[in-house]
Amino acid sequence: MLFESPETTIAFWLAAGVLAFVGTMVHCIKSPKGTLGFPIAFMFALLIMHIGAVVHLFPGYFHQSNPFLFSIGYTRISVAKGLQVSMIGYLAMAVGIYLTSYFRQPYRLEFDRSHYPARFLRIAERSMLMVGGIFFVAILVAPGLTAVPSLGAVVFSSRSLLPVAICFALLRRVWLGEGMRLWQIGVLTAAIPLANLLGNAILAESLATVIFISCFWLAIIGRRLGVSRALLALALGSYAFLFLSINYLLVRGEFREIVWEPTSTLNERVDALGSALAKFTPLSSDDEDQLFALDARLNQSLFTGMAVEKLEYQPDTYENGSTLVAGVFSFVPRIIWTTKPVRGGSEFLTKHTGYEASNETTYGIGPFFEYYVNFGLWGVIFFSMLFAALVRWIDLRCYRAMVIGRMTEAVPLAVGALALVQPLSTMSSVFSSFYASIIIGFIIAKMLERYLDIRNFAEAQAKTAKI
Repeated sequence: MLFESPETTIAFWLAAGVLAFVGTMVHCIKSPKGTLGFPIAFMFALLIMHIGAVVHLFPGYFHQSNPFLFSIGYTRISVAKGLQVSMIGYLAMAVGIYLTSYFRQPYRLEFDRSHYPARFLRIAERSMLMVGGIFFVAILVAPGLTAVPSLGAVVFSSRSLLPVAICFALLRRVWLGEGMRLWQIGVLTAAIPLANLLGNAILAESLATVIFISCFWLAIIGRRLGVSRALLALALGSYAFLFLSINYLLVRGEFREIVWEPTSTLNERVDALGSALAKFTPLSSDDEDQLFALDARLNQSLFTGMAVEKLEYQPDTYENGSTLVAGVFSFVPRIIWTTKPVRGGSEFLTKHTGYEASNETTYGIGPFFEYYVNFGLWGVIFFSMLFAALVRWIDLRCYRAMVIGRMTEAVPLAVGALALVQPLSTMSSVFSSFYASIIIGFIIAKMLERYLDIRNFAEAQAKTAKI
């Protein structure tokens, strides 16, 4: 640890993480090359999954008082070690984003309304909303499709088309001042987690979607209204996010009993949701249950720290890149790669922490955990920087494509970027979704090319005018 005291170590690295995030956000918004907020969403999601370490700074907090936390077998020193490793990787990500912004020749790229036909963005938005809405509803109605090997990743990734369509609506409102109003876009965005709540009571993916859309809005509004307003909006949004997340974690057991009952009706689920919301209380450091929930679900540092401690005593158990190779080549279908390794989940967590995780519970590990158990601290630094550079590169390419009106390029890139905002997934899961998302986005973009490419749109409009 950097300091002898675990509390001092936790406080230092949490402060470093927050500063790294704020610096990344300011850098992206002010960058002359532009941004669509993808790196901001990526970094925010990761920071949220480590923010729970703050509970160990509260006087009188004793996590062993909670039976579940006690059963895991970690200590405050474990949290400090894990947070230190994670935040070193987090800082490396910030550096990777920064360096990617200044890679190659400098230029300035801004949206020019005079060269952007309003009708083009209107048709692009509506066509994407229609297609994205169809896929989203289809998967809600037939969720079993996502369980089909190989096909499941493609089907699941098609849900990302609706969030990208919502981003188009935001572009139209902010850039052109027309279309759906912000409150209408907000309601449509909120409908995504609400539909998932009533459908399966699982929020992880839909919350990543909300973060993605919110940071997209912050990025484009921040370039117009200033970074200070964007930071204020982010602070308010962060409180709302933590308020809803922590309170939901405290009541989700009762709520899931109703939703997961095969015979439950929609009315029963809505009533159960209303009852759950009625139990929500303001965030308070004096509420022990809230602190336990924050520590258990938004403190990924505890598992990373346990892995660090285990590898200190068993240095011969590193993965040596095996899980990362599986991630990079996750596009190979299991029907072809019959020995394709299955990574992540309870078994992987148990192997590297010693905690006997239940097979009935889904455990996320996140990138810092996986990088560390493969190559140690230097692996965390190198691969964190590389991964963040990929996110920023996609962000720059997608921004350029949107500004010049090449939505056929922007759609697959944006859908792929959303797939990367998975702060608790293994590299295999992340890249499997990423590849599938790129494929889905490319297919949809080609199908709607006449509406999504400004050159094709202009040519079609010229032919119509001549007729």
